[in-house]
Amino acid sequence: MFLDHFNVNPTLFNIFCTCTTVWLIKYLFNFINRIRKLPPGPWGLPFVGYLPFIKKDAYIQMTELAKKYGPVFSFKCGQCDVVVINEVKAIEEAFKNNYLLARPNTTFLPGHNPSFVEMSGEPWKQQRRVALTILRNVGLGKSTLEEKIKEEIGFFIDSLKQSKSKEVDFSELSGLSVANNVSILLFGHRFEYDDPIGIEMQRNMKLVSDNVEYFSKFMFMPSLFFFVSLAAKFSSGLKKVTSNQKKLEEKITEEVTKHKEKKATHEIEDYIDGYLQEMDKHKDSKTSFNIETLRRNTADFYAAGSGTTTNTLSFMMLYLITYPEYQRKIRDEIKQTIGFERQPDYEDRNSMPFTMAFIYESLRISTITPLNVHRRASRDTKVMNYLIPKDTLVILNFWAVHRDPNLWNDPHSFKPERFLSDDGTQVIKSPYLMPFSGGKRSCPGVTLALIELFLYLVSIVQNFQVLAPEGDKISDEVNYIFFRMLKKPVKLTHFHSLKD
Repeated sequence: MFLDHFNVNPTLFNIFCTCTTVWLIKYLFNFINRIRKLPPGPWGLPFVGYLPFIKKDAYIQMTELAKKYGPVFSFKCGQCDVVVINEVKAIEEAFKNNYLLARPNTTFLPGHNPSFVEMSGEPWKQQRRVALTILRNVGLGKSTLEEKIKEEIGFFIDSLKQSKSKEVDFSELSGLSVANNVSILLFGHRFEYDDPIGIEMQRNMKLVSDNVEYFSKFMFMPSLFFFVSLAAKFSSGLKKVTSNQKKLEEKITEEVTKHKEKKATHEIEDYIDGYLQEMDKHKDSKTSFNIETLRRNTADFYAAGSGTTTNTLSFMMLYLITYPEYQRKIRDEIKQTIGFERQPDYEDRNSMPFTMAFIYESLRISTITPLNVHRRASRDTKVMNYLIPKDTLVILNFWAVHRDPNLWNDPHSFKPERFLSDDGTQVIKSPYLMPFSGGKRSCPGVTLALIELFLYLVSIVQNFQVLAPEGDKISDEVNYIFFRMLKKPVKLTHFHSLKD
């Protein structure tokens, strides 16, 4: 009757119903099979999955979910599977997995060419190899760079001493100083602290960081980045991110132009010099070596190389103020090893175990990057015998490792002693400390960061007693977007020299 009313051919209708039934059975079979093979995890909503339930402090939420679903769990965001790895052995296994080196198929800022941080496969390998070669050739990991860092720290300490203000905004001044160490590698020169170009570059970078929360949830669902790109035209927060990133890259473009105007025979002095030379080698072939990639790479190096170290130093100042007994211990090591007349050398770290333990504990307890920059499975693979299908987003939860009570005694307390031998004469770096990620995707600037953290910390404690302004209540509250940053900037009193 129904078929007759709509004049439907019964044979065709039966074929349609059969095909639909087969498709549904196959879909349900694949769905159930995927659920059985994937790690367990929370359920979400149709179409968007678990995305609406992801909290601002996602790293804490992921750590709590791991307690319920296990150290490796999964959830759905739209059509994308997300696997979160929260346990040290599983993370170490992921580090070694060559099929977990890819990045999501989107760029951080929609419509932009990817930087080498966002690239996958052969382009990433080429860009990383060339970047590391250039940076090493211009000083990364060499004593010449350490001397330049020490010179920069000299300017920084003098600026602190000469400050006429009763309070010093540590993060602002240290940000300018640390950025100069990166600028020397990238641009071949530093900026004076009152140079409007250097100040604007730092300002643009900070404004991008302050507003990048608008993108944070969408990192769990890259397919929505198209809509983020549209929303950026109307949202003030998104506009700030894109416009300030553009301004930062405009300043970098000016640096690139200056370098291009140099003679062709000019000696390679910095990253831009080396990259332009590499572009000449590839000018007759279609590769990722172009001006746009140079701008993006340089912007990423500048932001990552200065922002994370500055944030860590700010946390260190907070801990020095909160635990004055540790500040005294560091000063005692300075007195015994260096004295108060010469600048510290990075080699001095070998005779200063407590100072190094303080640095390691600061890196652990602060965990500036609690969740790694998301990885993508380039093919079906496994971690801890769990299936990770191709194109699954993989998140490594370093916060969970750094706060794991099975790895650390009293993990939520600040205890540098945990990195010392029983007699306190040797520093012991734990293999469970992962502030710079690991494997082939580890931070390329780890050596620079460790040199800076040691030299800045020792130079500050060598010259000053670190105190908060009188009546100022210090706070360890943080903002989290992709990095953990202190919500309240660290301000220090205008303190006196301790060289007497």
